[in-house]
Amino acid sequence: MSVLSGFIKVFYDFGNWLAKMIYLQILWLIFTIFGLGLFGIIPATAAVTTVISKWFQEGYDVPIFQVFLNTYKEQFLRSNGLGIVLLVVGIFIYVDLNISKQLIQSAFIHSLLLLISLLYIVVLLYFFPVFVRYKLKYFQYFKQSFFIALARPFETIAMLLCILLLYYLFIYLPVLTFFAGASLTIFPITWFAHRAFIQLEEKS
Repeated sequence: MSVLSGFIKVFYDFGNWLAKMIYLQILWLIFTIFGLGLFGIIPATAAVTTVISKWFQEGYDVPIFQVFLNTYKEQFLRSNGLGIVLLVVGIFIYVDLNISKQLIQSAFIHSLLLLISLLYIVVLLYFFPVFVRYKLKYFQYFKQSFFIALARPFETIAMLLCILLLYYLFIYLPVLTFFAGASLTIFPITWFAHRAFIQLEEKS
């Protein structure tokens, strides 16, 4: 009976967690549309990250909509300003990679650009968790994200592996992308970032 009760509790907890993830995805989609797509996706992502961060710090009973809405409104301009910088850098790297591959065809330059791309992805992974946890000056968010990624290689590699696994999961179950794609992607990133922050804060 205790084993059955334990199984039922695990099943219930998982269902409750999944329902919250789907709810976060709905909020993310709605507020992304409210922001006309490009200007909505960044603050909506910051809002989802904030909610999930609070789960790890305070438990799963935080008021999801209230925390989401407050973060979205308060960080709309600031998050968009930083996000546009990330977007421009990402487009620049993507264009350079294509030029290098099709026109320059230099192994050294292409390898260097691939390394820069990897560093960019790593900074991007840590950016939102750093943004919602710390109050920093404008460009310090990028620098802090980079240094934390280097200081905590285990968590950084774990993030990359989770993204890879989720990529194949979404290919196998594309419907999952619509119902919980953003929230499921942000969840492990925020979890490992939270671990990295705790370890570094305890040391300092």
